[in-house]
Amino acid sequence: MKTKISTFISAIIFLLLGTTTILAQGTNAYFKKNGATVFQTPISGIDSIVFRQRIETNYVDINWDVNAITGYDVNTGEITVQSQDATPVVGENSVIILPQKYGYDIRVIKGYSVSGNTLTVQTEQGDMTNLFKNISFTLSTDPSLDSVQTESGSSEKVITPSEIGIMTADGYKKIYDRSTALRAGDDAVYNIFNFKEDLSGSYLYNNNGQRVYWEKGAFDIGLKGTFHFDFGKMIVDYIVWGKLDKFDFHLDGNLNMDLLLKSIFTAQFKDADEKLLFSNIPPDVTYMYLVANKIPVFITVHTDIYGRYDLSADAKITMSAGCSLQANASLGLTYIPDANPDLIPTKSFSSSFTPYDPSFTAQGSLLSKCSFYPKVSFRIYSVMRPWVAPMPYLRNDFEGGMRVSTDGNNYLGWTSKSYAGMDCQMGLDFINTNLKKSDAYNLIDTLLFDEPKKIELTTPANGTTVIAGIPVSVSFYLSSLNNITRKDFLCSGALVNFSTQGSLDKWVAVSDNSGIATVQWTPKDTNDKLTASIVDKDGKTISETTFTPKYEEGDWILINGVKWATRNVGAPGTFVQNPKDYGEYYQWNKGTTDFLLPADYTKSVYIKSNSWLQANDPSPVGYRVPTSAEFVKLYDTNNVTYEWINKNGIAGEIFTDKTNGNILFLPAAGYRNDDGTLTNVGMSGGYWSSSGSGGYAWSMSFTGSNSPRCYSGVYRGCYSIRPVAE
Repeated sequence: MKTKISTFISAIIFLLLGTTTILAQGTNAYFKKNGATVFQTPISGIDSIVFRQRIETNYVDINWDVNAITGYDVNTGEITVQSQDATPVVGENSVIILPQKYGYDIRVIKGYSVSGNTLTVQTEQGDMTNLFKNISFTLSTDPSLDSVQTESGSSEKVITPSEIGIMTADGYKKIYDRSTALRAGDDAVYNIFNFKEDLSGSYLYNNNGQRVYWEKGAFDIGLKGTFHFDFGKMIVDYIVWGKLDKFDFHLDGNLNMDLLLKSIFTAQFKDADEKLLFSNIPPDVTYMYLVANKIPVFITVHTDIYGRYDLSADAKITMSAGCSLQANASLGLTYIPDANPDLIPTKSFSSSFTPYDPSFTAQGSLLSKCSFYPKVSFRIYSVMRPWVAPMPYLRNDFEGGMRVSTDGNNYLGWTSKSYAGMDCQMGLDFINTNLKKSDAYNLIDTLLFDEPKKIELTTPANGTTVIAGIPVSVSFYLSSLNNITRKDFLCSGALVNFSTQGSLDKWVAVSDNSGIATVQWTPKDTNDKLTASIVDKDGKTISETTFTPKYEEGDWILINGVKWATRNVGAPGTFVQNPKDYGEYYQWNKGTTDFLLPADYTKSVYIKSNSWLQANDPSPVGYRVPTSAEFVKLYDTNNVTYEWINKNGIAGEIFTDKTNGNILFLPAAGYRNDDGTLTNVGMSGGYWSSSGSGGYAWSMSFTGSNSPRCYSGVYRGCYSIRPVAE
């Protein structure tokens, strides 16, 4: 059987000072120092030659399985150790590591005494530079990991845990032991931080009716860690100790969260805070490594859950927004004391968001940024504690503003922007030194929702014919933006501002649950148009659209195949000036406006005809009184819509052709009673047709509660005339 020879290069360098060579002569291999042979062996007996670097250290291994601490004065550093057999061999400046009960503290022996099986040592606080010098190594929490990539791009071997344990209610429990192949069976335990919990309903703030809480707060986080140490050496009081030249660590893994934040505020409010919500979640995990198969390194992971908020509100706000976040992250820091006293954060982050539909009711403003996050610290022995706090957050910015003045340049508007993102902060503590902490930096800040975002004209379409001076109902659609899907969705509660030379029934319209905002607009003249806009708190335009109609040209307009005059008849042979003017009132088949009492009218020649005679027609040239059939076509709902309006002192019926969009307005001019007095002005409209028979004539009438219809009545009525073109 071949003999495997391990020659330690440290023995050659430090014990056999000089130049060392290995020569093969004949059947033997010769190990020589300065030409002198210090070791020889037959070549046939050599399987391999392994050069191992000897670790320079003052570490003394105290086997705590057979040695117990029976006294420890933390003020003086005196420690009493009782041994089952011979006491451990120590010397001045020897370094020992205390057991788990004492936090794996590092102690440097400054004096000692032995009495039987009792060892008493006087110690002072130590750190990792008392354990390591002239060495670099990398530790990983993943037992399956073989190597990591260095900054130069090369591959570096890593040291994986020899043992992993957790603190339970019953004390320390070993869950992994490489030497005995003990394995817990759950890969999750090999994450340096593993947290899967649903904390929905947890409050960040709850005071006097002001509330911020997580309607959803589910977390699934798994991170693996790597730690790299690079030690040089230095002389302190004629003793060679180590010097930390560089330290860095990284966490790699998944950060998955399901968050829906709800905020409720009334009146004026401003507050900010950060507080501990849950401590030691999950239980502490301890990783034990053996560097060069000799010096143990202990890393204990401790996790707390913090809540953080920054809130400012005015008036009454109820708002909710959230997202589901799936992310892969690599977070860490580098510390090089001689080159840079500050920490150098390192990060890489990729994510995807699935937003939840936002909802809110608001009057005023709300600015909120809330985070629910783990702060993970790594206690290396008890002397060094790097930590990292990845802080996923939801941010809602709601702002509203208005201006009302006599100059007419008024506005009312609000905006709501919902963000999801992640900040991160890192720190590094050394015993007896101040905390080194990085500023919180942003890994990602993503806009989820932008409300309101766009306004569009719905009805009527641009180019639709309207009548100057006559109200028309104009509707707009308001939408918000889902920035993740880049799709619009309806926005209710949006405030629409208007600009026009005409008049409006309201200066601001509010979109309903279908995202529709409607206004009654009365154009001033044939050059007028209606511009609708949504603005922010400062009155700056977010989006706008303009309704540009077509106005009536000439004296008639086509509705369902009939050429209707755009105005009523005034004096015989003339039109009134405006479509909203009532005009004159005529008795049937009579071409003048002088009024005949019923007794006189029934004796006149006018009653003897079955139709309105052309000679008696008061319509302007080229026009005539319409037939009852033409009136029926005017309110035929298959081709025409009609609507009663009563806005800004103008009342009447608007008829709209479904095909061409043309609009006809008939004012509610009322009528004359049998005694000649006017009645129902602004409440009803009555219009003569030319059709009559047997002492009765047809007319069309309408009111605010009754749709347009033709009725047959006695001739003596006195109504308006809206002629048609011949």
